[in-house]
Amino acid sequence: MRGPIAIITLACMVAMVAVPAQAAIEINVAMWTGPGADPGCVQASYQAVEEWNSSQYANAYIINLIGVDSSSEWESILETGKDPVTGQKINVVYVPGGYHPEWHWDFDWEDALYHAQLDLGMGYVGICAGAYVHEGITMPGDLSEDNIIDGVRVVDGDKGSGDVQVYLFPNPITPSWTWNRIWTYHYANGPGFGPEPQDVIVAPTHWYRYATIEGKEVKIEVWPFGKYVDRVSGWAMVLGQYYVKEGDKWVPKGRFALFGVHPELTDREGAHIMFCRALIWAAGYNPFSAGASEEQNNQVNLGNPTTNEVVVIEPQTPVTSGGGSGSGSALPLPALPLPPFPIRRRS
Repeated sequence: MRGPIAIITLACMVAMVAVPAQAAIEINVAMWTGPGADPGCVQASYQAVEEWNSSQYANAYIINLIGVDSSSEWESILETGKDPVTGQKINVVYVPGGYHPEWHWDFDWEDALYHAQLDLGMGYVGICAGAYVHEGITMPGDLSEDNIIDGVRVVDGDKGSGDVQVYLFPNPITPSWTWNRIWTYHYANGPGFGPEPQDVIVAPTHWYRYATIEGKEVKIEVWPFGKYVDRVSGWAMVLGQYYVKEGDKWVPKGRFALFGVHPELTDREGAHIMFCRALIWAAGYNPFSAGASEEQNNQVNLGNPTTNEVVVIEPQTPVTSGGGSGSGSALPLPALPLPPFPIRRRS
């Protein structure tokens, strides 16, 4: 069976001046909704995407969230990069919160995931249980497992349920006014992340490693951007990307976004928007580019794909928060490293 597809059709706009409008980019996301996926997380994900698609953000990107509850269809998507029902290209696979969904996948899902990311260049987004999946943790309570090579391992987790505080650093999926502040997110036994111990090079601002995966020479870069302040050790949010050596060049392949917290379950619109931007970023796009405002286009991204220009962001002094419900605290955490997301220069 197939789940619903969250698509909101944009209303026709009457323009005063006849200027050709730029068509919105469609992002096709396959979400696991079968056994092991929590119904509340699934429903909240649909709701967050519907909110996005009915807002002004859909002028740039429309997200088609396609529910998949069949192991054979899930395998087909990872193997072909296409929806087996419609034939549409799938940009991202998304595994929401729940409890060991991989137990219900009747195929070699680890090899299939490598194929999807390294060969097909598909993105991956995992929240809570979905993040544990990308770390290859298949045994309950054994956080030492690390069966997927992605530069990330689980260093903590399973710390109950409730709210946690997370310090946000500059990143490509939230606007600059959210950076260098502490924000509250819903937590439910999710992981805390750190670098893999094997051959990982820890730079002052990020970490990376080289590995051989499925016979390919691979480089993995990881940018942590959300740090737990309480309850859990390690990072709450990380972004990463695979690169495969082809000749003398490192060719960018699949991206991944992993969350130990639940932005889709957090009672704050900004958290829902961050979740949607993570889906867009994982698909290989800059969420603040096409159709965005001048202020949004001045936000951080992963470099200029045309010139490969890199501008390192220097650490900033936390801004003063206005307070109030849902506002980010400006408490500083000076010991935390700053991910090196470059900024595209304004022309």
